[in-house]
Amino acid sequence: MPTMAGKFGRHAPRIALIAALGAFVAGGTNAAGTRFGVSATVRAVAWVEQESQPADLRVTPRDLRRGYLDVATPVALVIRCNSPSGFAIDVTPLEPLAASIVISGLDGAVSLGPDGGTIVQRWPRPHDVSLSLGIRFVLAPGLAAGDYPWPLRLAVRPLSSI
Repeated sequence: MPTMAGKFGRHAPRIALIAALGAFVAGGTNAAGTRFGVSATVRAVAWVEQESQPADLRVTPRDLRRGYLDVATPVALVIRCNSPSGFAIDVTPLEPLAASIVISGLDGAVSLGPDGGTIVQRWPRPHDVSLSLGIRFVLAPGLAAGDYPWPLRLAVRPLSSI
């Protein structure tokens, strides 16, 4: 009968070590079963449903004289987020219409520059939020009166808990 060293050659020490480890691990079992811990990590996610937003923006000569345009229809959003810390809304201008953008309907009015920005909303527990955002565009110098496509993109992301 061949020996273990003869049958498995140079791999015999590795096989013996694996067998010993297997016996050690199996030693923790009993007839009732084996206990082991399981954990799971739930990634924070957020998404936004835009319930309403204007399709376009009409800039009138009166708006140009005044220097700003208040959007008549609020932007209605539902934000769903499972982060225990809150969420951030990224506001990205798609057209260079505004010198600044003022958004109300959150904790207070937030003023963003012509490149947009991020609005952070913190909370003590995850939940869904319905928002009705008022938007004022402080018009950029040299802008002409006319119809423009809706100039903002809103995206939401969860805040990570630290």
